[in-house]
Amino acid sequence: MGLNYRLLVLVFLLFANLSAQTSKAKIDSINAILVQNSAIKTDSLFTIFQQNLENAQTLNYPKGIGEAFQKIATLYGYEGDLDARLEYNFKALRIFEQHELRMEEAYLNAEIGYQMKRDDMTKAEAYMNRGMKLAEQEVYENVLDRIYNNYGVLKEMQGQLDSALYFYEKGLELVKKRDFTEGYPYSYSNLGGVYGQQGKYDLARNYFEKARQIREEIGDQKGIAENFTQIGEVYLAEGKNQEAISYFKKAVPVAHAQDYRFLEQYTYQQLSQAYKNLRQTDSALFYLERYGVFKDSINGLEVNKKIAELNLNYETEKKENQILEQRAQLAEKDLEVRRKNAFIYGSLALAFILGLLGYLIYSRQKLKNSQLQKEHELQVALAKIETQNRLQEQRLRISRDLHDNIGSQLTFIISSIDNLKYQLKDADSGILEKLSMISAFTSTTINELRDTIWAMNKEKISVEDLQTRISNFIERAQSSKDSVQFSFDFNTKQAPDFIFTSIEGVNIYRVIQEAVNNALKYAEAQNIQVTMQVWDADQFKVAVVDDGNGFDLKNHQQGNGLGNMKKRVQDIGATLQIETQPTQGTRVILQSK
Repeated sequence: MGLNYRLLVLVFLLFANLSAQTSKAKIDSINAILVQNSAIKTDSLFTIFQQNLENAQTLNYPKGIGEAFQKIATLYGYEGDLDARLEYNFKALRIFEQHELRMEEAYLNAEIGYQMKRDDMTKAEAYMNRGMKLAEQEVYENVLDRIYNNYGVLKEMQGQLDSALYFYEKGLELVKKRDFTEGYPYSYSNLGGVYGQQGKYDLARNYFEKARQIREEIGDQKGIAENFTQIGEVYLAEGKNQEAISYFKKAVPVAHAQDYRFLEQYTYQQLSQAYKNLRQTDSALFYLERYGVFKDSINGLEVNKKIAELNLNYETEKKENQILEQRAQLAEKDLEVRRKNAFIYGSLALAFILGLLGYLIYSRQKLKNSQLQKEHELQVALAKIETQNRLQEQRLRISRDLHDNIGSQLTFIISSIDNLKYQLKDADSGILEKLSMISAFTSTTINELRDTIWAMNKEKISVEDLQTRISNFIERAQSSKDSVQFSFDFNTKQAPDFIFTSIEGVNIYRVIQEAVNNALKYAEAQNIQVTMQVWDADQFKVAVVDDGNGFDLKNHQQGNGLGNMKKRVQDIGATLQIETQPTQGTRVILQSK
């Protein structure tokens, strides 16, 4: 009893562990979603990662918790809530430090430094260096490329363009080494930004365009919007305002569709500047106003609150009287609303119950149909197996009858002919020759009977089995005609486990047998070469080549031999090619289609 209990506990723990591992893998797969090129809306991503965080906390899975915090921080960054982004990143960093998740700790230190770049460059560099040193010590190449790129941005912001290029190129080297598709656009965009500042405008646009093309391939819509804006900035720096406006206008709808508010705000500002340069004041003012609206919505929440408070104080006195009147109306309507709600909720509950009952009935019927289908398939499979077994039994019975009855009778005939030849040794030479021919024919018949029995006893014939059979036949042919040189080349290296059906095996064997016999009987060949090659996907090729008399294929009257060969080849769905000319020998090629 105790042993059974312990076994049950062990099985339970095993399944619990497997379930936990499965759940952790699911959490990791959700955390692996790239926010940058996700087609999912930002609000939906918030819900997804928040639920993933709760699942990781339920499992007490530190890596999943930290990475979920980090994803939520990234989403806040896209919304322009920089304080919330920093708060969630620090939550993630504490998790990584406590549980010694060094690679995650290295990357997040660098990421926090990158996010501080506009507020406190000294702290930004400190965090960035801490993450970079840790990643370099442990050689975390799959995060070092991003760290180098982000550190290059800090150098670029400080006007240290040569240092920025150095780190961007280091990041690009690692991206190429890893063949990290998602990493190429960041490196290209960063390099384009530096070249733009250096006045190398064509080179800058080239890098931004390369980044955009890759982002098109991987579906990174936020990155595409960034590249449109960056190309527009290059044109703006060149003084090509119309071209700049074209690209800024491409960026705005993509950024808006992706809820990328910070970029949308910035692009409106750039559009306003471009129209200002063209002295189109109406358009410049329009986009400046759009910029102001976004700036207020992203960065001026406190101002909005104060404005709301002033509006509230202003409207309070006016609305107090309205509120008193509305209370009376609301009291009357409240009862009516409650009655309607009760009716609606009751109807919904009834509909839900009916729907649930319908679904249960449907599911039960579907399960029943599925079981019936499986039972039918099982019956069909059993019947097929039973039929195959009966066919195999019948095949074995026929082959035994052939071997025991006809084989023994043919052997008796040969023995009787040999006795007759001995008794009639003084008889006419013509009679003895006829008896010898009958004996030889009977021996040949026995060999062919054995070949037939060999094929009947098998559902499938292996390459090795067919090779052995052909080799035995060639040995017999060699012994019957010493003056002829035979060669047999069987190449199975590409498919050592190649399998023929019994019909394919026996028909290939018969075609080779017929071709060799024709070369011996009619062609007066001195050299006969038999080759066979097999390879994957049921492909094979057989060739019988002799240096005999050959014949004129066009004017040759086809006998039973060639007709039988063609019929056998058709039966196995293969092709037969005969190449011959008088005095030039003959090539018989059998090949699968």
